Amino acid sequence: MSSTDARARRADVTADPDAESTGAFSDSSDAPLDALPGPDEKPVSIVFNDTAYATVLATPSQLEALAVGFAFSEGVIDRYADVESIDSESSRHGLRVRLTVAPRIARRAESQARATLSTSGCGACGVQEESQLLFGLTRLPTLALPAPAALQGGLDTLRERAATGMHLALGLDEDGQTTSLGLDIGRHNALDKVIGESLIAGRMPAVVMTSSRCSLELVQKSVRARIPALATLSYPSRLAVDVARSCNLTLINCHRGRRLELLSRGDD
Repeated sequence: MSSTDARARRADVTADPDAESTGAFSDSSDAPLDALPGPDEKPVSIVFNDTAYATVLATPSQLEALAVGFAFSEGVIDRYADVESIDSESSRHGLRVRLTVAPRIARRAESQARATLSTSGCGACGVQEESQLLFGLTRLPTLALPAPAALQGGLDTLRERAATGMHLALGLDEDGQTTSLGLDIGRHNALDKVIGESLIAGRMPAVVMTSSRCSLELVQKSVRARIPALATLSYPSRLAVDVARSCNLTLINCHRGRRLELLSRGDD
């Protein structure tokens, strides 16, 4: 391409990041990566003793909570006490989190190990059987619905803690106070971080709230953790609603803070 052609191609590009015109690009194609506001994403390998279980694409923070929550959601561990120690180290392209567990837990992990990478957009990638996808589903006990005021407290926190390109998950108590928080590029990773933090603290939230849409794996993770209510900012899939109703999980669509819609209720 000639220099004249290059100049012509750049005529529709502006270096002003605040440009409002839809007829021009703001040009960040030469900006250093660490100057961009987007989230960090790395492969994080979850290892049980010497058994490599799965690699997830995740934001490399809250690694202990992520590993514990993921291990619990997958059914490899049943409680935080099943983990003897957790160590993190750099790998060639990302990070490795090793959970030291009893031999019986390691054997369980080996029998369930995923075949492929779990992406930041899909927490179910790599499961080899439908039974793995539906693991842990049970009918939750009947409990009162969360108070709308408590949900409003969560919505306020979502707005206050929002970060560019990131999903946020909150664990809330009955009064809407935040008891745990997960921030990640993947919505399912963010929820695993909330579950992991809650397991480590020894107390599950009354409600989990996510800044995302709701697909089946978020329902599965909530039910597995016996969290009675799940609230999401946008509309869940029909399968997620169907499974929530079958499991007596209260499922609430918050319509991005505009109104609260009960799609499944666990109070009857």
